[in-house]
Amino acid sequence: MVNVPKEQQTAYERWEMASFSDVPVPAQQQKSPVKTKSRETSAGTPEIAKIFEAARKEAYNKGMQEGFAVGMAKAREYAQTEKQQFLQLMTSFSEALENTDQQIADDILSLALDIAKSMLKVKLNVDKTALLPVVLDAIHYLPRIQQPARILVHRDDMQLLREYMVDEIANDHWQIQEDSNVERGGCLVETGANQVDATNIMRWKRITEALAQDNDWLLP
Repeated sequence: MVNVPKEQQTAYERWEMASFSDVPVPAQQQKSPVKTKSRETSAGTPEIAKIFEAARKEAYNKGMQEGFAVGMAKAREYAQTEKQQFLQLMTSFSEALENTDQQIADDILSLALDIAKSMLKVKLNVDKTALLPVVLDAIHYLPRIQQPARILVHRDDMQLLREYMVDEIANDHWQIQEDSNVERGGCLVETGANQVDATNIMRWKRITEALAQDNDWLLP
């Protein structure tokens, strides 16, 4: 349709255009349905917001309570674990101290035995008469002397006994015999029914066993 300027339109055309444009629109049609819906939505928005806010707060509070309960349970579990580990650590520490003290005591005792052994070996080599009390103790240890009665010693100790034990040898008819397995300073005393091992190895073994130590006489 071609738009004609109003001043160039005929009277009929002007009437026709005016008649269609001036037709009144009903009041109901003039109301915009979109605006009505907007007003209804606007009216309901605060209520919906309150519902959502209340739900959010309830969920938040519930989550906080559940999280706190879980956190406390975890904390108690962790504290119990830490307590057990601490007690185990203290027990291990106490045992380590006891073991250390015992080890130090054992080391000192072992050192003392080594020193005593060295001193005793020196004494046996220097003091030739050190054998005499050993033989006398072995003889006196016997309940009674039965023949044959023998004293087995190292070859270098035979003359020593003959010189210093003349009376004992004569009275009880002791025989002095050489034994290459007997170290100087020790002896074996034998009768018809008994034997007394007073060798250096055996006497040292008795000492170390009494002290619950393992210290070999033959080792330096």
